[in-house]
Order: sequence, then structure tokens, then C-alpha cells
Amino acid sequence: MSDFLGGEWVGVHVTIMSCIILACTVLLRLLYYYLPLKLNYTLYMFWCLSEMIFMTFFVAMYLWLVLNKPVPYFDTLTVSFQYIFLTLVIPYSIIALSVRVYDYSKRAHEPDESIRRMRFYDINHNLKLVVTAGTVLYIGAEENYINIFYTDGGKVRSYVLRNSMKSVDELCLAHGLVRCHRSYYINPSHVKVLRKDKEGVIYAELDAADLMDIPVSKRYYEKLSEMLC
Repeated sequence: MSDFLGGEWVGVHVTIMSCIILACTVLLRLLYYYLPLKLNYTLYMFWCLSEMIFMTFFVAMYLWLVLNKPVPYFDTLTVSFQYIFLTLVIPYSIIALSVRVYDYSKRAHEPDESIRRMRFYDINHNLKLVVTAGTVLYIGAEENYINIFYTDGGKVRSYVLRNSMKSVDELCLAHGLVRCHRSYYINPSHVKVLRKDKEGVIYAELDAADLMDIPVSKRYYEKLSEMLC
């Protein structure tokens, strides 16, 4: 970098470039903090690389404008990226390693799926029901409502929620429930057996008393059957 800059103003240029890098880092870290991004190792590495590229453009622009000798912009861009990479590779690697350790630690201390809580919101985004994932038996759609069946104190209870089945797709998949029919999500841990009736229609029999058998579509049968093996 000193050979590239030349002259007695090397220290000044390096100081200004360091300030540019610091300003870019603060700006992008604030953006990262306020964006709804889930912290993980892969995303963080991608973000660090994006930061380096972002800084490179500003540092290269500064060098290209202040140098007294004519230098092609892309040559300046290459030198700038080398300078930024060598400056940040060690601290970024340490931080990335810390994120990796944090990610593993978080996974190791995550509660079991069966005791994680499921939060159900109505169409107006009001919280209406909170239950542990392991107690949910199945969820069925009824026009503009969904019916949530779960156990509480050994008894089967139900809650009718004004919302669509689509609104709980991610919630169900995140807590181990699987779709078995276009109108039903089911908890595989509560399925006793899959059976066919005389017409060849497949049903899932649950381990709770006084509950209807849940229809299982052919497109979902194989996946659900594998989970029960």
C-alpha cells in the first residue's frame, strides 16, 4: 500500500482510509442489527464479505480521486481490496469463530421440541393460545377458522381460532407437526397407526380417546409413514 501511495503523505492517506473503513463498519453493523436477520455462521460470513466489498468501493474512490498520478480505477480497486482484506481478515475470523461457537452453544441448549411452546395468533395478530408443542394432537381447518386439539391435564381440549391454515404453516413445521391433508396438520408422536378403510381412504388413529381419525392424503402418506417407523 505504501508503494502504491508513495510520497510523504502515506500516513495521512492510511489514517483517512482507516476512518472510511470504520465509518462503513459502524453503518453496516447498525444495519445488520436493525434488520430482522437470524444470526448464524453462514449469514455472518456472507455479511462480512459484503462489508469488505462495500468498503473497497469507498476506499478505492478516495484513492482514485486524491492520487496525483493517473491510475486505472480497477487497479485502485484491486489494491484497496487487498488492503482491506489484510486489515480485517484476522479480526473478522475471530468474530466469525465466536459466532460459530455461539451457534453450536445455542443449539446444544435449545429445549426439546416437545416442551417448546407454540403461540397461536388470530387474524388480527392477537395472541390467543399458548401450548407446548408436545401436547398438540392435530390442527384442522374449518372455512375461516382452524381448530386446535391438544391435551391439558390428561384431557383433550380444543380451541377455535379465527385464522387460515396457511398462517400456521411455519409454526407447525418448526415444532414437528406435519401436514397429512390439505385441511390437517398432525403431530406424528401421537399417531398410533395408519389404516385404510374399505374404500382405500387412509386415516391416522391418534393415541387420545374420543377423537376422530384424521384423513391422510396419498401425497402425504409416505412421508408420515416413514416418520412412524
